This record gives sequence, C-alpha cells and structure tokens, in this order.
Amino acid sequence: MKNYAVGIKIYNTFYIEAESEEEAEQKVREFSIESTLRDCDFNVEYVDEYKAGEECWQIRADEYEV
Repeated sequence: MKNYAVGIKIYNTFYIEAESEEEAEQKVREFSIESTLRDCDFNVEYVDEYKAGEECWQIRADEYEV
C-alpha cells in the first residue's frame, strides 16, 4: 500500500460584532473546533505520494507558509 500526504484548505465566514478587527479575530479564535468547522467548505489542495519515514510536511513546505 502507498502513503499519501493530502493537504486541504478550510473556508468559513463568521459575522462578529466587535469594537476592532483585533477583537473580532480574538472572538473567532476562542470558538470551539466544532463551531469553527460547522458549515465550512474545504478544498483538497494537493495529494502527494511519500515514502515511509519521510517527513511529509516538507513535501510542499517551499510552496506554502509552513
């Protein structure tokens, strides 16, 4: 059996009342994982085969901010 690293991007939007952008961001960061992912959309960004023992996070590190 082969090994694959599958990268996804998760998209969601929240409408927040706050006094500032920083406060709005902080409120969203305090959401539970379930609240953050509820009704989200996601896209598969890549699927790359890797060898057992290879540090697969490095496969695309040069293309993304890791």
